Amino acid sequence: MANPLLHVFLLGVMLPVASSMKPFCSSKMDEGKAVEGKEDDKQLQYYYNEGKGACFPFFYKGLEGNENRFNTDMQCMKACSEKFEELYPAADGVCGLPVDHGSCFAMLLMHYYNAEEGNCRVFHYSGCQGNGNRFETREQCLQTCMAKAGRFGGAMEPGPNPDESSTNAGLIVGILGGIVFAVAVISAIVLFVVQRKEKSRKGSEQVPTLEMK
Repeated sequence: MANPLLHVFLLGVMLPVASSMKPFCSSKMDEGKAVEGKEDDKQLQYYYNEGKGACFPFFYKGLEGNENRFNTDMQCMKACSEKFEELYPAADGVCGLPVDHGSCFAMLLMHYYNAEEGNCRVFHYSGCQGNGNRFETREQCLQTCMAKAGRFGGAMEPGPNPDESSTNAGLIVGILGGIVFAVAVISAIVLFVVQRKEKSRKGSEQVPTLEMK
């Protein structure tokens, strides 16, 4: 006879894991439909890929679609992934994470906190995935992480910006990388649509029959 206490224990372990993922997280990416007359107005969004356990970017056309659609990678991971707290710890917990460029193809100029140097540095973010040690500006990075350094005996005042001379060049590279990133996403979506239409066409073809004479 099965032990009822064992069942209670297993339910207690499994239910929080199951409840952490919303039902729509298993939905496939849906780019929706374009608003009439605004076919070029697309929004960069993120969807959760259940098979890969990560969020990926896509362009939303503006109408319909499904709920597996988020403004940022962070929002997407929070709703759908058990790794959210590991990748995006609360408050200044992100400051101890290693720099993570992500796995896409853009080169967006961002900042991260280098715990060994006790300073905020520039890096190029690929546009998807990565972790919470990622800030749009040096000021955001300093405000979040330098206070933590002060509490643990580190320097409260930030040192000189070691990346100042390369920031302008980084901005140019980031802009170009963003363009490449957008083209890559559009190409992937076009390929996905073409393949889906091709499968649909093949499925609707009838097998020819020979007329008996």
